[in-house]
Amino acid sequence: MEALRSSMQQPTNDEKVAVVVPLFPRMPGLRKSLESLLSQSRRPDTVVLLDDGTSKEADTAAKTLDGIGTEIVQVPHGPLPAAVNHVAKHLSETDYIAFLQAGDAYAPARIERCLVEMRDAHAIRPPAVAVTALVAVDSRGENIPEEDRRSQFYDRLWEPGRCGIGLADWLGAGNFAGPLSNLFVRRAFLEGNPLPEDVPILVQWLTVLTGLRGLLTVIDEPLLRHYPGGGQPEHSASTATDLLRMQVKILKTLGDKLPDSPETRRNLVNYHRAAWQNISGVREDLFQQVVLCLAADADERLAERLTERISNALGALAMPARLEDLLTGGDAPDLAAYASALRRTREDLTKMRAENERLGKIAEAAKNSGWIRFGAWLGDRSARRMLEMDELAVSGLQAPDGKIQGGGKTRPKPVGRKQPSGDGTHTEKGAQGENDKNAKDENLGESQTRAAQTEEEGRP
Repeated sequence: MEALRSSMQQPTNDEKVAVVVPLFPRMPGLRKSLESLLSQSRRPDTVVLLDDGTSKEADTAAKTLDGIGTEIVQVPHGPLPAAVNHVAKHLSETDYIAFLQAGDAYAPARIERCLVEMRDAHAIRPPAVAVTALVAVDSRGENIPEEDRRSQFYDRLWEPGRCGIGLADWLGAGNFAGPLSNLFVRRAFLEGNPLPEDVPILVQWLTVLTGLRGLLTVIDEPLLRHYPGGGQPEHSASTATDLLRMQVKILKTLGDKLPDSPETRRNLVNYHRAAWQNISGVREDLFQQVVLCLAADADERLAERLTERISNALGALAMPARLEDLLTGGDAPDLAAYASALRRTREDLTKMRAENERLGKIAEAAKNSGWIRFGAWLGDRSARRMLEMDELAVSGLQAPDGKIQGGGKTRPKPVGRKQPSGDGTHTEKGAQGENDKNAKDENLGESQTRAAQTEEEGRP
């Protein structure tokens, strides 16, 4: 059974993968991006170059991919979602579609790793979209320093998920998937769910839509190198308007799922709750105003039926954890800031544990040191503490020769001259000491006699 499960998880040659490379809008670094496909541990079966007639690099790009089947597909000049819908129908023999933009590059194991994840036998429903972690690079393909704002921006986007935040909340906190190159999509899903042509950010649409339905898988491995350009995305009024339209479209797209799927409703609530602190341009306050206006204009009987249906759901019987936090004085946190602080705290805790373990090893080694035992035998307090003898009511102090002398907290007898023994050497030294003592006694007697005579002469 385990062997069967393992074989199901491994990608097979029967699965066909196509990588779609849009040649519009024109961006630098196309050659390096295509070369990353040649270094894949599992090469794509086809590379499709999307040309809307505005690029002159199609033929040159095709020559770069020597050894991989390449096809140039002409699409009408227009939005990218329309071109993707066209390609999804055109590649009818393909199982998966990946995307690659100029300036980005795949890690060698990206395609193989995504295939394994999409074939996860443990998943209740097969994933429709896979995304991976990414590394921000400059125009030369070098890693952007950690202190750079562009690198910090993506680190901040990924911190909530890495700290255990749920996927729906993570999607609400920001567009962590990033660029179009991060999409690895099941072609059948694209064909069955055509992309709206006015979607401003294709990645955000697909990740939110599939994430709320439980069809998104996230691989936390840096399998994509992304060039973010000169700076962070600008949060302009036009971008906010486009994202607002996208949110409304997602709500309408999920309309047939919401009445019968408590999971989808719960995910949608978590997403919009987290979107109040979104750092990718989503304006939840504007969306709430749209929803309130729609609810006000809804038919009264329809509103009553929906209210009754949701109230009778199992999710309405349990008090939300966030409400309990509010009742106990906790505030709803900024997910990204909370996750960042939690990550730093865990890093500090890991360092402290490592330091504590290092000091413990030093203390353990010191217990076996002859110098430490010698200091304890002499009565040195720091050495005795290191040996943990101050905590014992009755204990022995070990001398360097291994013998136990003294005990408790009493100071042991200091090291001095040894008592004479029976051998000849010590006998000779003892005799010499006795002669010295007799000489001292004779000198003392003479001094006392002279002092007595002087005292007698001085009397009247």
